[in-house]
Amino acid sequence: MSKMILLSVCLLLGNIPAFSFSASSKPKINCLIINLDYVNCTWSEQKHNYSFKSKFTHNELLDCPKYLRNDSVNVGCIFPYKRPQRFTTLIIWLYSDDGSLVTMQEHNLMPNVKLYPPFNLTVVEKKDSELWLYWSMPTNISCIESHVLYRTDDNAWQITTTGFSTTIFLPFHLKKRYEFQVRARIASGCGQSMFWSDWSEPVYWGSLKTNNSTGVSGVRQMQ
Repeated sequence: MSKMILLSVCLLLGNIPAFSFSASSKPKINCLIINLDYVNCTWSEQKHNYSFKSKFTHNELLDCPKYLRNDSVNVGCIFPYKRPQRFTTLIIWLYSDDGSLVTMQEHNLMPNVKLYPPFNLTVVEKKDSELWLYWSMPTNISCIESHVLYRTDDNAWQITTTGFSTTIFLPFHLKKRYEFQVRARIASGCGQSMFWSDWSEPVYWGSLKTNNSTGVSGVRQMQ
């Protein structure tokens, strides 16, 4: 009987390390390349003050240059991005306060890019009763696709794809108000991202109601 009890205790103690460091108990790390400018990594477990190291394949190992903090606890890391690092593997190490390794993870960041919203939206009236919408992209690579969201007055929103173009034109009516927004993402020709940017600030054309109930016609650009 005593041998059986001793065997049970040994088995129980032997299982503790495996359970404590199982894959399900390790912090989950999510990383996103922001506008091809920097990488933002955050982790799910935010009770311990972890330290963060990372490297892209064939690049040097880096300590975290800037931590994201919540109540004096490290909850994420921001570090520079250089093109075309997203086509290589990002390796991440997370360490506890005593210097022991908590987890090492490998990430493919090619589809994990979120651009800033398009900006400088401008509406121009041209001949033949056409409205032309122009916008600028947040980064200077060629293969960025756009969605244009628009509506007249308070009617239902419509969405259209413009491919790589940064212009679109629509027929218009003088007595209607037009509202436009644009979002963007990296297209398949450059390694398609899963993430669209946020929608841009809106731009208007037409008759706008103001507080004193007077009509205002013309272009309203992003604020």
